[in-house]
Amino acid sequence: MNYEIYRLIHFAGIFTLLIAFGSLFTGDKSTKAGAIGHGVGLLLILLGGFGMQAKLKDAYDVMYGTSFPTWMIIKIIIWIALGGSMVLVKRRIIKGLTAWILIIALALASAYLGYKKPAMGNKPTTAQAK
Repeated sequence: MNYEIYRLIHFAGIFTLLIAFGSLFTGDKSTKAGAIGHGVGLLLILLGGFGMQAKLKDAYDVMYGTSFPTWMIIKIIIWIALGGSMVLVKRRIIKGLTAWILIIALALASAYLGYKKPAMGNKPTTAQAK
């Protein structure tokens, strides 16, 4: 598959995950659909993200000196946090505005890292300096 297909899969996962969180926040007793959407969304995000990484690993080696730059590792940590946050939401450990702020902040941080792809401690090459 090409890069654009992986990108579409990644975005489909993001949308599915955020919709699933929305259904979990409604407070319905039936959270099965939300839980399924959460898992499917996380799977699609992972599949699309690693597919894009595989397509660009040579470029990342040149730009960052590694195929897994720091920003990508932070995105994986955010993915894990989004995965675990369903338990916090379902058990009402975090609720209401706090839950919304947490999920939106994690999503925005991940979007920023994916869009900007900052060097973050990796030595920038001459290509990045331009």
